[in-house]
Amino acid sequence: MKRTLLFLMLSVIGFFSQAQTLTVSVPTITATPGQVVYIPVKLTGASSSGVPISSANIQITYDTAVLHYDTLTNFYTGTPQSQWFFSGHDGLVSANWLEPSLGTLAIPNNTTLYEIKFTYKGGNSPLNFFVYEFTNAAYDLIPTTPVNGAVNAPLVYHLVTFKVDMSRENITSSGVHLAGSFNNWSYTQTPMTLTPNSIYEATVNVLENATHQYRFVNGNTVSGLETVPVSCGVLNGTGQYDRQITVPNHDTTYNAVCFSMCSHCPASVTVTCRVDMQGETVSPDGVHVSGTFNNWNYAQNPMTSIGGTIYETSMTMDEGTYMEFKYANGISALQAETVPGACALNGNRYFTVPAHDTVMTSYCFGSCTACGTIAQYSHVTFRVDMHLQSVSPNGVHLAGTFQGWNPASTPMTLSTNEIYTFTDSLLTNTSIQYKFVNGNTVSGYELVPIACSSNGDRSLLVPSNDTILNLVCFSACNPCGPGIGTDELTVAGISLDQNFPNPFSGTTEIGYHINKNGTLKLAVYNSMGRLISVIFDGPVKPGTDKKSFQANGLPSGMYFCQMVFTTQDGITTKNIKLIIK
Repeated sequence: MKRTLLFLMLSVIGFFSQAQTLTVSVPTITATPGQVVYIPVKLTGASSSGVPISSANIQITYDTAVLHYDTLTNFYTGTPQSQWFFSGHDGLVSANWLEPSLGTLAIPNNTTLYEIKFTYKGGNSPLNFFVYEFTNAAYDLIPTTPVNGAVNAPLVYHLVTFKVDMSRENITSSGVHLAGSFNNWSYTQTPMTLTPNSIYEATVNVLENATHQYRFVNGNTVSGLETVPVSCGVLNGTGQYDRQITVPNHDTTYNAVCFSMCSHCPASVTVTCRVDMQGETVSPDGVHVSGTFNNWNYAQNPMTSIGGTIYETSMTMDEGTYMEFKYANGISALQAETVPGACALNGNRYFTVPAHDTVMTSYCFGSCTACGTIAQYSHVTFRVDMHLQSVSPNGVHLAGTFQGWNPASTPMTLSTNEIYTFTDSLLTNTSIQYKFVNGNTVSGYELVPIACSSNGDRSLLVPSNDTILNLVCFSACNPCGPGIGTDELTVAGISLDQNFPNPFSGTTEIGYHINKNGTLKLAVYNSMGRLISVIFDGPVKPGTDKKSFQANGLPSGMYFCQMVFTTQDGITTKNIKLIIK
């Protein structure tokens, strides 16, 4: 009988304790950076229908990168501030309370004990109860349930329009689709609409600041996925590459890119090569042109006489294609011309295909000039202003096609006010490319802004008279000084931040600030000034933002990120150095 009574008594006590459970909670709220937020800490269950409490110990964790702790405020009148001991540091807010005179207090349900005052920096911070202890009149712990919360930015979505040029593809009967992390890599969910000029487009609604990988699909199955080049892709874990974007803080339409390419589809251009065979005994095998475009096959591209001693042949090539070539009086390398150094690179003639059909000048076989003419030379003086640079102890040099791109063989002379000069005798009417070098190695090459470069280099058609070239700032289009188009200068309201981390081996963030509407292009170049990747190219609004760049297996070394910001007022260009470990 006693054993039964004891069991019943314990059962009643257990049931009574379960009825006395408290709930302590903080909410989940949204905020904007810079906003002061008040987080109420609420208590339920300590009223006359529950159990009066005698003490409380509450500890809540937060992310210091997202929230700045200010203080506790707005205390419940029954537990005024003078009865609390509280602090906030290192990501933890602690608050302890003890009812005076060893008493208890029945707190109404859903009462805000106090509020935590934070300043919101941006991002997402969970608010988790680390300690939640309340005691009754006997100072025994009361069972308590915590309800965690958070402070984060409101979810903001933007429309992002993707475009792809399919002019070089045979479109399947299933059409063109867009697949990516924003649609769970569905090959059917996001069809693209055909617009003029074989451009397909699709618009998706995606979360601001989210990073997504994607690819275009010719069809609606995995077999139609494009192959993304390494120079504009990110590894996806399968050994292949995806395109990637980070959603900006506004609706965005990206420029059309060619399917399986990093930029627009190059134009198909007819290039006509011509050579004058005057003074040569033409081989029975005929005249040919050979070069990088045909893997130096001396028999593949025969040339036809168009009258007199002029021979020509036409080829269809892609805009922007760089080629080196030679003419051959026959079909073997032994019968190829010897190109004079004044118009040679690597011992060959060279040419970059423009965006329009082109007929080359008919130079004399084995010469830089027309047959029957005497080579004419002009003195050309190059000038660069280095006063915004820390000049290398090895001095300043000039490198280009006219001297074999040797960064150490052509030192420039300091004249006045950090202006360096060099004068050379160059063959008239020849086109040369060149760069200034801070030092005497390729790592010192300047990064020539897009607005005044040809394939990343400065260019010059050598005039027929002695010439002193306009003074330019190192890595800029214009003289050093304030104004549109300057580089590495202080342009009010426009800045490009050094990437972080730097050096890096995986991903780095590049921040920028602009003060007006315009078009922004961020591109990465190697130390030779060759384009590696276009990080972003599109319209932007005033504000501060950042973009991600992945090393993508690039070799260690120095690279450059160039910002070109274009408005109705002109162009502002800025560069920063990137170091990949």
